[in-house]
Amino acid sequence: MKSKKSFFSIAIIQQNFRQHGWIGIIYLLCLLFAIPLEILQIASSDYVIYKDFANYFYFNTELQALFLFTIPIAAGLLLYRYMHTESSVDMIHSLPIRREKIFFNHFMSGLLLLFIPVIITALTTYFATATVERFDSILTISELLSWTIIYLILTSLLFSITVVIGMMTGMSSAHAILTYIALFLPVGLVTVIIYNLSFLLYGFSTAFIEKKIEYLSIFHQFIHLNLQEEIAVPFSLLETTIYLILTIVFFICGILLYKARHLERATDVIVFPILKPLFKYGVTFCSMLLGGSYFSSTTSNDWGWITFGYISAGLLGYVIAEMILQKTWRIFHYRSFIGFIGYSIIMLFILVSIRNDVFQYEKKLPDMDQISEVYIGDKYEISNLNDYDSFPLIYSDSKMYIQDVRNLHEYLIAEKDMLSESKYDEYVHAQEMVITYRLKDGNSFTREYFVPFHLLKDQLKPIIESKEYKMNLPEYKQLQKKLRSITFTPYDPFGKPFTITDETELKELIEILNEELLSQTIDDLISSTGRWGYFDIHYENSETPYYTAAIDWKRSFKRIDEWIAKKEHIKHAHVQPQHIEKAEITRVKNHQEIDVYSLEEFFHQGEEIHTITAQESIDKLLEYSIDYDVDGQYYIKFTLANNTYWYVTVEDKYISDEIKALFK
Repeated sequence: MKSKKSFFSIAIIQQNFRQHGWIGIIYLLCLLFAIPLEILQIASSDYVIYKDFANYFYFNTELQALFLFTIPIAAGLLLYRYMHTESSVDMIHSLPIRREKIFFNHFMSGLLLLFIPVIITALTTYFATATVERFDSILTISELLSWTIIYLILTSLLFSITVVIGMMTGMSSAHAILTYIALFLPVGLVTVIIYNLSFLLYGFSTAFIEKKIEYLSIFHQFIHLNLQEEIAVPFSLLETTIYLILTIVFFICGILLYKARHLERATDVIVFPILKPLFKYGVTFCSMLLGGSYFSSTTSNDWGWITFGYISAGLLGYVIAEMILQKTWRIFHYRSFIGFIGYSIIMLFILVSIRNDVFQYEKKLPDMDQISEVYIGDKYEISNLNDYDSFPLIYSDSKMYIQDVRNLHEYLIAEKDMLSESKYDEYVHAQEMVITYRLKDGNSFTREYFVPFHLLKDQLKPIIESKEYKMNLPEYKQLQKKLRSITFTPYDPFGKPFTITDETELKELIEILNEELLSQTIDDLISSTGRWGYFDIHYENSETPYYTAAIDWKRSFKRIDEWIAKKEHIKHAHVQPQHIEKAEITRVKNHQEIDVYSLEEFFHQGEEIHTITAQESIDKLLEYSIDYDVDGQYYIKFTLANNTYWYVTVEDKYISDEIKALFK
């Protein structure tokens, strides 16, 4: 009768603890420093916002990430280092122990070395938190359990990834390098592919992809925890479950690879012959994409340079990969480059197909009867709004609006060459705009285009001046939340900031601001407009995200001025014509190279200075004045009633012929 023996080997585990126990000690000390000690330090501080620490992940987030992404990986490297030296691997496998048992016990040793410090840290953190009374209602036991479970799962995931990579290589240095490459490759590769598609395919959009890419990187999610809202669990249940499943999958893959691995492959960079082409052409592909990306960004999409970048970087990556695999630099013979020739033919076919739009991606446009809703807006505004569920995008089902957007889209497709050329004109005022259609079959259709406003003003006017478009502007969305107050902050040195907190006045002001925002013309939205200052928005409660809530106080907001005029308690909201004692104007044809480009410095570069006395001219200069440089020629110095100076500029088109004549 066969005796049943345990799969565990106490001898192997004890040996690992004697040899590598210091890893667990370092992990414990690091975690104790990052969390319990930080809690006690915070408790002894005088000025602390305790609500900022709504979760244990918010204590020294960067340090927690550093320890998480180094120590479990170091444990995997050291515990399986014996596989990378011929003498050690021969000795270990000469023992009368099955391979699965050896692998299993080394794996369990690693988990024990890493789990014990996390559990001890959790217990210590519990007692440290209990000593701080202010944390009682914030950091509960459930929060601590959540941190412990998630940190254990992430630790085991990173350890298991390291172990699997170790099964594929026979060198310790390659093991470490390939592990970190594997961790960052998904997000890096997808990012560089998307970037290349953005200049290879006209209309390709990254607006809704960029946010999703973050989920490919545990490190990115972890390091950005302290930038998120206050949430109960920083990693969702679905994410945590996926990480746990991946850990189990990597463990099983590790056993299978360990059994299949040839012992004599120790010291080889890649031990499985089937993986060598994957490594070689993977390095070549990534190098090629990086080369194309570099020359695309530095040469304004010059196709000659992009092609050079693809070829030269791809060849460099191929040569490096070949040298690594052959462990010699003597690879320069014809046979070594047959693979690169084949790879180049395939890549050339793919790139030519994409460039010539073989699949009609660029010309594709849904028919009117297929579209149920549409959204159009600035790409970067979408990025900001998508960061927070409190500001969702508003799609319109208005047939007229859909038709206007579709007409613009048709024009963008038809004028591809003209619009592509204008993209690299530094004087063009433009936006990266995204068009998204929701189709009746439940799918969505998204494209992204560079839109120069001065070339497409007629096509843009019915869209930008519509209520549907303006309701998606961030400044309008900010006003739809419950507000506590609004602060007026003027840019000029005469005006005085004031805050509206009275509920009745606040309601009136919000209503007027909404009207002003929805009645803006295309010139108000796309042209350089003068601003009196800005409105600083303060929300009623903390459930609203940490969002920069500031709205430009534009000169075109006449109803705001009328409302202010009726309020006797508001004095000197912004400078008025009667507050200007003197206006001096100068012209600067060629700006000198200076370190700080302030309007005052530009004014003093003027060729000659003239004083404006006509009140009508002063009124007009004030109306069209801008407090930031727009590459104009005319700069004004206003002397104000409170003995201060205000330097502004006015675009050339708003300067009267009488003033221009002064400089002839």
